[in-house]
Amino acid sequence: MNPYLPIRKVPLDYNGISSSAFAVQMQHPETGERLSEWKETGVVGNSYMLLPNEEVKDAAHQVAEECKIDFVPDKTFFNGRNYVYSMRSNHVAGEVKAGDDVALGMQFWNSYDGSKAFGFAMMLYRLVCTNGMMSKDHFNTYRFKHEPKSEDWSDNLEQVVTNINNLASGTYQLDDFINNLRLLYKTAITMDVLGDIRHNHLQEIPVSIWGQIVDRFTRTSMENHTLYCNGWDLLNASTDLLWHKENPTVTTYGQNAAIVDGLCRAVA
Repeated sequence: MNPYLPIRKVPLDYNGISSSAFAVQMQHPETGERLSEWKETGVVGNSYMLLPNEEVKDAAHQVAEECKIDFVPDKTFFNGRNYVYSMRSNHVAGEVKAGDDVALGMQFWNSYDGSKAFGFAMMLYRLVCTNGMMSKDHFNTYRFKHEPKSEDWSDNLEQVVTNINNLASGTYQLDDFINNLRLLYKTAITMDVLGDIRHNHLQEIPVSIWGQIVDRFTRTSMENHTLYCNGWDLLNASTDLLWHKENPTVTTYGQNAAIVDGLCRAVA
């Protein structure tokens, strides 16, 4: 689905009685004999400032251009209501083990139904496979004010650029996060450890997702003839499944952060 179609906010009414709610509509293009048409994608309040996804992407690129490190687009997610735009860098934030580095990334969020405010958060990428690692424990989410024009966000965007540059320059360290990833690498995944992780740290992850993670984790170990399986392998089995999922959902992103944070807490 094209996330950059024209949008509008129109008042709702019933038999001539106006509602305090407004419908958010997207204009779908003309196809074949069918004319272009407006379709509802969400309902919001009167004060909700509708922000086109195109402007969110432009804001992300503006931040990328003003940072001291280079970012490139990675993934675009849109389900008709929620929009996520992810960018990654090759700036090494730390080394989990020899030759296995993690780099800085960033995400911008938006929604057409009011479920997610225009916001921003940092993240990490594993460079050898570009698995994205999200975290609510180690990265704060920054919410932008919904203003009519993107130039009104100048102060907000400048703060985002400053935060990224501070991370890149080492002014603010990610020591705790990186150290937890290293501890995961040193943690052998026995049946007892796997059970503790599942039932004490990742109990909110659905059985269907957990089963796919363990299946991928054990299959990769067998294919690589690995006798020693560690927590870093388990984390990467998780993020590989969720980050590269063919049809992700908003829940997929939340599960990514929950697993990364849960595994880090398990060894902290």
